[in-house]
Amino acid sequence: MSLDYALLRTLHRMLRQLTDIGERMENGPRKVRVVTMNEANFAESLEVSKHALLELRKASNAKQMQLSEREAKIEDMKVKLNACDSNKEFQLLKDRVAADLQANSVLQDEILEQLEKIDVLTDEVETARKNHEKSQNESRRIRDEVDLELKALDAEKTRISQELAEKEKLISADLIVQYRRLVAGKGENALGLTDSETCGNCNQTLTAQTVSDLMMQKPVFCKGCGCWMYLADKHAAGS
Repeated sequence: MSLDYALLRTLHRMLRQLTDIGERMENGPRKVRVVTMNEANFAESLEVSKHALLELRKASNAKQMQLSEREAKIEDMKVKLNACDSNKEFQLLKDRVAADLQANSVLQDEILEQLEKIDVLTDEVETARKNHEKSQNESRRIRDEVDLELKALDAEKTRISQELAEKEKLISADLIVQYRRLVAGKGENALGLTDSETCGNCNQTLTAQTVSDLMMQKPVFCKGCGCWMYLADKHAAGS
């Protein structure tokens, strides 16, 4: 009984379709992992910016409190100046007031610099928040897309698998065990198209006897990769 090369071509096509579906089903979760990682990175960036802003505000508030305390101290010393009993005491207090005023001037400059940095960090926090929200929306969109795609692919996989199982019933009993062993080990590469010169899977050059067996539509397995070979439909013996 001669082989039905049309059957082998159909089986090979279905095996390739299942391989493609499997790869696409694996690609979906990978896409989800990427956007999830991006979302986590943006969330971390937002938290870092918020923490930096919080710490700077704390430092600025502390300096402003320090400035207020020094200003109150200066006012107190100014009052004491009027009550000095000696020129020496008056001069000492006057020098301290002058020194504290100078220190306060430096402190005010530091506070102004911090307030400018706070403005910059506030903008950075807002940008980080927008980026995080954008990444969250992108994650939801990708998850929804992948979920729909996986459902469609799973349905397609089920359909093709059922059709493949029906087609496999047409393989003769003496070859079905070897066919299943090849599919289990090689997947779509269990079968291989040949132009009657080389194996379509591994490019192994075919011997004259192998070509003769192919022409007679006998079961032929590649001596290089072990696949079950078949001829194309355009070949004279492939119909």
